[in-house]
This record gives sequence, C-alpha cells and structure tokens, in this order.
Amino acid sequence: PKKVSAMPDFVAPQLCASVERPPNSDGWCHECKFDGYRVQLRIEDGDVAVLTRKGLDWAGKFGAIAKAANALPDALIDGEIVALDHTGVPSFSALQAAIADNKTGDLIFFAFDLLFADGEDLRALPLRDRKQRLMRLLEPRGNGKEKLIRYVDHFEDRGDSVLESAKKLELEGIISKKLDARYHSGRS
Repeated sequence: PKKVSAMPDFVAPQLCASVERPPNSDGWCHECKFDGYRVQLRIEDGDVAVLTRKGLDWAGKFGAIAKAANALPDALIDGEIVALDHTGVPSFSALQAAIADNKTGDLIFFAFDLLFADGEDLRALPLRDRKQRLMRLLEPRGNGKEKLIRYVDHFEDRGDSVLESAKKLELEGIISKKLDARYHSGRS
C-alpha cells in the first residue's frame, strides 16, 4: 500500500460487466449481488460522507448509517445500501419506499471493498488483502454498528454453484471478482 498525504474526496467506483456465466476457475471469488444503492462511506476525522456513484453526499438521507460509520477509523469503504424484506432478502422497492418516506434507520450498508485506510491507498493491493483488512476494520465494536454496517463475505467455490444457490435464495445474482485484482475505477 502507498502512504498518502490525504484521502481523496471521491473515487469513481469499480463497476461490473454482465456475463452469461460466472467463472469456475481458481483465483475467483463470488459475492451476493445486492439490489440497492451503490455508495462509498468516507470517514475522516469523525466526519462521514455517504457518496453516490456520481460523488454526491447523501449522508443526510442515510443518517443512521452515517452515525454508525462515525465510530470507524478514517477510511474509504465501497459497498451498497440495502433494505431487507421480512424474509431477509434485499428489496429495491422497500429501499425506495424507505427513502421516499424518510424512514432509513433500518437500512444496512453492506461493505465489500476497502480503498483507503490508516493513511494508505489500498487500491493497488489484491482484492483478497483489501477484504481481509476490511473484515478487521469492521469487527464488532458495539453501539449497534455491526447491525447497520456489515462485511460482505465471499465464496471461493465454483461460480455456477454459487449462482445456483443465489437463485434458490431468490437473490438478484452474484458478482464474481478476481482475488488478485487491483481496484480499478470504471467497468471491468
């Protein structure tokens, strides 16, 4: 990782491309695809920004998540804000309703990547290392934060079996990522 004098205000997100089938070879991991709003949590000196894909700060719309993130050390965390239905499955319509009704206190930020932490730019590290650091950063610290900000685990099984499991759970799909990949803004 590279030491930096300042964390950037915003980093354009890494986006996925749709494919017919997930990879089944070694060196890949698979995460559940959430049906929510992609955002980055930017925490610096106790100030929290909830940044949209275009870099707009929506901390005012997601106050409970911003407040929970306030307890975290300085970092830039990539993830997705999600509403879960009564069965625990992500629901985009429930997310839209929560925002429209200004009832966002039960929404959850699912964190899947760590771009900056401890004054370091982590984007050049392999995904495997960034996720390990993210998991350590988000270890439960009390204050209910572990409920609103959750680490997204991944599976290193064959992509087709992970996708089949996601379908059975009525999830939107999966995201497949190379474990040795750097973080690249834009679609890949």
